[in-house]
Amino acid sequence: MPAGKDPTRPSLREPLGAYGVAIALATVLFWAGSAAGFVQQVMHGAIACAFLLGPRVAARLSGRPFDERAAGITIHPWRTGLRVLGFALLVTWPAFVLGFFLYYGALCSGAGLLRGWTDVTAPMCASWHGWGGFHLRMPDGFVVLLLSQILVVALPEEIFFRGYLMSRFEERWPSQARFLGAAVGWPLLLSSLLFAFGHFVVDLAPARLAVFFPALVFGWMRSRSGSIAPAALFHALCNVLSETLHNGAF
Repeated sequence: MPAGKDPTRPSLREPLGAYGVAIALATVLFWAGSAAGFVQQVMHGAIACAFLLGPRVAARLSGRPFDERAAGITIHPWRTGLRVLGFALLVTWPAFVLGFFLYYGALCSGAGLLRGWTDVTAPMCASWHGWGGFHLRMPDGFVVLLLSQILVVALPEEIFFRGYLMSRFEERWPSQARFLGAAVGWPLLLSSLLFAFGHFVVDLAPARLAVFFPALVFGWMRSRSGSIAPAALFHALCNVLSETLHNGAF
């Protein structure tokens, strides 16, 4: 046995391997979709399937048990989940809306550190309405958008990152600290880092790294409620809120 290796600590080979394969597939599909329309049409569904099936396939190939219910892949306890969802919405959405207008207001005015981006963002900022010109307009096909965000984006990602990866990391590094009633530690931090890095790698857009911060909230919700369900719904609602704000402010 190699020196320093602890046989009682589960290996990271399986979860990191599953992560690498899923992100590689998403990256290939993204760039192939930019060149071929038919790939673009099936891209999101294929990526969702990779995140949905990846944990089961990886566990079967490795011969390592994976308890989906223990990993939070359940709606129970739903009452606790609703309370956690309500708390997350109450705390984060006002700050998110305020941050949206402050950020784009500064970006489109070329204020402070964002001054150098004015030329780059000019086409987008030409239609910026600001606080005073904002009109609440739901995106076209709102119901379809909401359902697709839940079923194709949020649920698969939460199953993979907060259900599967966080659970595997908990097996190796059990969380010891607590924050607002939830166990937090390396599993939350590492799964959030991998979530952000995966978003960046797919399309190489540095702004995508910012999803690290909502990922911390998703992971806290998973730990606090014992289920990925509130995090999945919150994840989808946040994406829809972002679409709605952009729709009304630009």
